[in-house]
Amino acid sequence: MFTPHVLPLQPSVLAAGQALSLRPRCAGVLEVVQGRVWLTLRGSWSDRPGAVADHVLQAGERLCIAAGQHAVVETWGPCASADAAALRWSGVTAAPATLAPAAGAASSDWEGGVVQPLRDLRHALGQGGRVLGTAMADVAGAGGRCVAGLARFALHRTVPRRQRGPCAALP
Repeated sequence: MFTPHVLPLQPSVLAAGQALSLRPRCAGVLEVVQGRVWLTLRGSWSDRPGAVADHVLQAGERLCIAAGQHAVVETWGPCASADAAALRWSGVTAAPATLAPAAGAASSDWEGGVVQPLRDLRHALGQGGRVLGTAMADVAGAGGRCVAGLARFALHRTVPRRQRGPCAALP
């Protein structure tokens, strides 16, 4: 994990599966230029010291980060191989930790707050259904093997003993 104190002014690329740890010396704004990220912000707010806040930011959205707050940023997507994200840092004199959406915030809020969680839920339910189907097939297979074993045991007990042994020589 890379821990810079200041990101360069040009966009920095965060590859899929990587995390970036930020602890800025001065307040600033982190902007997502491309992709989608999950950002965990930890710091001391006057009403909740040491509190942690998670944010999912998409391209065009910004988050103000106060001096000394710790932010961990990683790519975020519906599957494990999320696309890379590009980030830009710009320092400001004072900034509260609030989300500053770009133009088109209503559609972005709808996409990020309703549509994407529904996509994530559909994906998770699909995976759960596949796992449940596999488990049910395994249980059915085990049940079949159990029934076959019980049948062999019952037949073994019901067949007379002299028929079970090797063929006796004829008199």
